Amino acid sequence: MSETIQFQIIDVFTSEPFGGNPLAIFDDADNLSSEQMLKIAKELNLSESVFLNKPAHDGDVKMRIFTPGMELPTAGHPTIGTAFYLLKIKDIIPKNDLELILEQNIGDLKVQFQKEESEISKILMEQPLPKFEQTFKDKKLVSSLISVKEDDIEEDFPCRIVNCGNPFLIIPLKSKAAIDNMKLNNELFSEILDEIFITGVMAFSLETVNKNNLTYSRMFAPHIGVPEDPATGSAHGPLASYLHNYNMADLSTIRIGEQGYTMQRPSQIKMKIVQEAGKISKVLVGGSCVHVGSGEIIIPQINE
Repeated sequence: MSETIQFQIIDVFTSEPFGGNPLAIFDDADNLSSEQMLKIAKELNLSESVFLNKPAHDGDVKMRIFTPGMELPTAGHPTIGTAFYLLKIKDIIPKNDLELILEQNIGDLKVQFQKEESEISKILMEQPLPKFEQTFKDKKLVSSLISVKEDDIEEDFPCRIVNCGNPFLIIPLKSKAAIDNMKLNNELFSEILDEIFITGVMAFSLETVNKNNLTYSRMFAPHIGVPEDPATGSAHGPLASYLHNYNMADLSTIRIGEQGYTMQRPSQIKMKIVQEAGKISKVLVGGSCVHVGSGEIIIPQINE
């Protein structure tokens, strides 16, 4: 009989089942090889699957993150979903008070949380400080990349790669309608990837579904097995940093980004920027989670 491993399904960045971004979490995965993890992630075909191992040093747990196409150094919704799983379902006691340390390939990531009458709330991950990288000055190229009119792109703000652990091309559009109608040109994207690596294309507008929210966005990353993502935490750190850097919004308090609406998986991602001495000192991203199910899968046999 084939050996199996159990997993849990968490919907991340939502308070409603079947919204947000689904995540598979495999506990006690120390004996799985990288090839086995990738094969399982490809079989489940979620945006990401997480495999938990014993910590290598001072963290609470080591986590490895796989899309159906590759392993990632870090990612947002797997981090938030894993924190929720550890705190709410496994009831682990973190080594540090009100802070989880998750060991990832990029390094140790801190996840803050609060307790209200013994209930865990306000889970926020601290992302690496932003790096503002290449600017795409050719608006015609960008409009062709996402199949919109040049006129749909904001004139006063750049299309720029921002990196908080993963590099995303941030594209500001004028309207929610432009976001809804955009379509990634995969052939052109492949040509761009020949020149520079980008984790994904993140287009946003300040026109939202809920007027109290800040942004409305879509994110595409077909080259890593994610044609479109319903909620991308690792892109909202760069987005928050971009909004702050170009004085488009005040993020000194938690603001909400919308994503996944065109996929019928509405998601709400929390963003916050902390400053010290006029500079960004922390990039925080978080959200709600819902445990929606569990399962079991055969551990694949890998021929050497």
